[in-house]
Amino acid sequence: MKKLLLAAVFASAVFFSLAAADIHMAGDSTMMNYRGNAAPQQGWGQRMQELVKDGVTVKNRAIGARSTKSFKAEGRWNGLLREVKKGDFVIIQFGHNDGTKDKPERYTDPRTEYKENMKGFVEDVRKAGGIPVIATSIPFGIYLENGSLKPAGFLDPYLKSAREVAAETKCDLVDLYAYADRELNAAGEKKGTSLYLVLNPGDYPNYPEGKSDRCHICFRGALFYAKAFALLAKQNKLPIAELFKESDVSPMDAALNAEDIYIVKKAEANASTEAVPGSAQAQGEAKPDGKEPAVKKAESEPEISILR
Repeated sequence: MKKLLLAAVFASAVFFSLAAADIHMAGDSTMMNYRGNAAPQQGWGQRMQELVKDGVTVKNRAIGARSTKSFKAEGRWNGLLREVKKGDFVIIQFGHNDGTKDKPERYTDPRTEYKENMKGFVEDVRKAGGIPVIATSIPFGIYLENGSLKPAGFLDPYLKSAREVAAETKCDLVDLYAYADRELNAAGEKKGTSLYLVLNPGDYPNYPEGKSDRCHICFRGALFYAKAFALLAKQNKLPIAELFKESDVSPMDAALNAEDIYIVKKAEANASTEAVPGSAQAQGEAKPDGKEPAVKKAESEPEISILR
C-alpha cells in the first residue's frame, strides 16, 4: 500500500512539473517568429504554440543570421538562460549560419568550435535546471534533376556534430533533417517545394515580384517542421513530448492542407485594379514612377516574442 501511495505521489509530482514547464527556443531564421509584413514566411518555432497543451508557453528567441558563435556573443544565449526555470525545456538548433566561411563573426568549424559551443549550451541549460533538446537543422528545399532532394553539402558535418554532441552528452535529440529528408523525397518536388518560400509574382502582397528561396520556409513548411518535431518527440518517448497535444494528422498532410490566408484572391486582385473614387488613379494622376509603392520588407531582426 505504501509503495502504491509513493508511486502515486511521484506520478503526480511529475505531472505537475511538466504542466508547469515552458519551452524556450534558440536558433536561426528557419525557427524564428516573423511579423505579418513577411507573410507567408514563417519559422517553425512560430507554429509551436498551437501544438502544445494549455498552460505551456513557447518562448522563441531564435533570430535570423545567427550561429552558435554570434548568438552567444550578442548576449542572446545569456538572455534566454535568465528566463529558464527548473523543468523548462530548451530546444537548440544551429548549423546553417555556422557554415558561412565568408562571415568570421558567424563561422565555426563543425568539428571543433561548433561542437564546443553546442556542448556548452547543453551544460548551461542543465546548470539552469532546464532540459536541453538538440534539433538538427532543416534541409534546403532543392531538388536534383532526378527528382531527389539535394544532399546536405556544407551542412552535413554540422548535422553529424549535432548528433554526436547529443550522444556524448546524453542529450535528447530530434533529428528534423533526417525526417524531412525522407518525407521530402517521398513527397516529390512539387509538394516538397511548397513548404519553402518559393512564390509566384503577384500572389503575395509582401512579395509582388515573387520569391525563390529554398532555404527559408513559408507557413506550410513552418507547420510541417513544428509537427515533425512533436511527432518525433512522441515517437522517441522524449520527456518534452508530454507537452504536446495528441494528433493523428501527419506533418506533411497538415502542411499541404493548411489554409493559405495570405495569398491574393483573384477577385480581390481584379477589384484592386478598378479606380477608387477620389484616388490619384481615378483623378488621372500617375504615380511618379508609374509603379505601386514598394511593400515594406520583413524586419531583419524582429522583436523577441512570446507566443501565447
